[in-house]
Amino acid sequence: MSTKVLLGLACVLALPLNGQAHMNPHGDINPSVEVEDGKFSIHFITRVETETLEWGMVFSPEGKLILPRHRISAKREEQPAPVDAIKVETREEPRSDKTRFVLTRTTNGQKTEHPLPLAPVKFAFVAQSTMAGEWAGFTWTVLSYEWSDDKRLKPSNSMNLMFSTAATKGIAPGKTVLIGEPAMINYSPSASAPVWAARRWWVAWVRQAETEAERKDPLRAWETILTSIDPVSGKVEHKRLPGLSSWNTPVSMKTTGGWLCIAWNASIDGSYPGVAKIVTAFEKLPEG
Repeated sequence: MSTKVLLGLACVLALPLNGQAHMNPHGDINPSVEVEDGKFSIHFITRVETETLEWGMVFSPEGKLILPRHRISAKREEQPAPVDAIKVETREEPRSDKTRFVLTRTTNGQKTEHPLPLAPVKFAFVAQSTMAGEWAGFTWTVLSYEWSDDKRLKPSNSMNLMFSTAATKGIAPGKTVLIGEPAMINYSPSASAPVWAARRWWVAWVRQAETEAERKDPLRAWETILTSIDPVSGKVEHKRLPGLSSWNTPVSMKTTGGWLCIAWNASIDGSYPGVAKIVTAFEKLPEG
């Protein structure tokens, strides 16, 4: 790793509270949305003093509670690492301070790489990637002074959450859009993996509230946003989801039956690390 990249990483690690090492709250945390038998099954854990318990809830696609909060008595076995894996990574360009996005395929221990048709950037860190047919969609972060919505340098130590989509084969040009400035845990954004549904990409993520009054209120200081990206036009649309939010949370999202289910955890009184609860939101996908 070059000196310039290391300096970029040092800047990331120097972020304020919402970007530093963190403590998990007590209570219900770390939700994971799964689709089981056409329903949304949300798994999460509860931290009570030194004990960690596993729980679950089941919802219909439109958000009707089918099976309330219940203990998962049988511990879920860890899934073995897949023999075949495909994801987006970065590679540092020789004789350059930039990185290029590549699609990596691992089959039976053998890895191949395919450079994606996207311009190289500085200090990019891939967050999560999703494959949809022969297209890849992935989120990544970059220092916000390297990329701003008005294309001018912004002196800042915060991060921008970006989204890119590109063909996994051929040389059709990819597309990159700015999503916004996300909450950060260490140098990972509080954001879901991208979801492909209704002919567009979706990302759920957490950001700081927009007004000073909201930011001073611990119960309104953070908000969870659902963003859609049109892969053809590049049009980005944001919707604020209802319910408490917090920077100190993973965000999980899945789709089934024409709906999206988003889950995250939030401190009940807004304190840090606090005691958390699971918050859910359900969004009907557009038709056509």
